[in-house]
Amino acid sequence: MNRRSFLRKGMKLGLSMMGIGMVGAYPFIGERFWYQTKEVHLKVRNLPENFKNWKIVQFSDVHFGFHYGVEEFRRVVTIINRLKPDILFFTGDLVNTNESPELALPLLQELSAPRGGKWAVLGNHDYMTRAKVIKTLDKSQFNLLINQYSFIESDGQRLYIAGIDDVMYGEYSIDKAVQELSSQDCVLFLAHEPDIAEVSCTYNISAQFSGHSHGGQIRLPFYGPLISNKMAEQYEDGLYVVGENKMPLYVNRGIGTTNLPIRFFCRPEITVFYLS
Repeated sequence: MNRRSFLRKGMKLGLSMMGIGMVGAYPFIGERFWYQTKEVHLKVRNLPENFKNWKIVQFSDVHFGFHYGVEEFRRVVTIINRLKPDILFFTGDLVNTNESPELALPLLQELSAPRGGKWAVLGNHDYMTRAKVIKTLDKSQFNLLINQYSFIESDGQRLYIAGIDDVMYGEYSIDKAVQELSSQDCVLFLAHEPDIAEVSCTYNISAQFSGHSHGGQIRLPFYGPLISNKMAEQYEDGLYVVGENKMPLYVNRGIGTTNLPIRFFCRPEITVFYLS
């Protein structure tokens, strides 16, 4: 083999090895931080006229501490604020397990939704440091809903926001969350685990917003997710219509990861809803 052939073969081998390395690294350092902004035009039952075309932004499942920190989350905050939400929803799992949610406090405080406010529910992973998560969300001006509702008012018209405690580890009650609300009210419902929609769809709820599933994190073409989380086995990703009332359910893929710090064909998601 002459010197030129040797160099050519060595270059081909080097490029091949580089390609293998890049493919192997992509789910860990590439797609995990390739945030997707999805736009959804959502038709909501009983929506008051004054709230039509309002913009809701949803994010979920940050999982601070599992290969994800403040600097990684900073980009998400920038993206959300550039979207200029009227209402901001966070659907649980701020931390992974025993992490320090207060580290995220300055960034959570930067999130802005001055027209309709910031709203949140707890996720299953939040229960290891429940008190700290509640304190952090409260100091960040999030309206944390635990089996209760509140409302946004615009020129005398009300849009109700309801939320429940975590289904897996909390003491959730949909009854308490929507008590006194009528079939004429527009109720947007936050619940971390999406599969509770099988029950919530029997209530006077106009739409449900959930996370928890991570979209499966690892999805194969023509096959789907390799991993299904408990209480996210029926509804894994995107928009569904549930029950006789045809309640819209949206399942957000989340920002962070858990179990494995990788994503494949399942980009982290920030969702923008335009209400109609």
